[in-house]
Amino acid sequence: MMDLLIKMSERLERMDTRLEGVESQLKGIDTRLIRVEDTVNRIEASQAEDVISMLKLQKKKTDFEVEYLNNRITEMDKRLFNIEKSIEN
Repeated sequence: MMDLLIKMSERLERMDTRLEGVESQLKGIDTRLIRVEDTVNRIEASQAEDVISMLKLQKKKTDFEVEYLNNRITEMDKRLFNIEKSIEN
């Protein structure tokens, strides 16, 4: 009976040692997971900033093109008006 208790005690000690190892590994995994989450958050923030920058650049290009076309149309409208006026006279 005493041998059985000693064997059980030894097994429990080995199990405790294994559980401590597992607990240590889980803490390591938790730490790495936190670092991965931080990295993902930085990437997401960076991507949002990149998209905003690209949209601002595209807006500048579009505004320039609209202004150019507007000036061209205005110039053409003036020419057309002058031509119509000269034909009427």
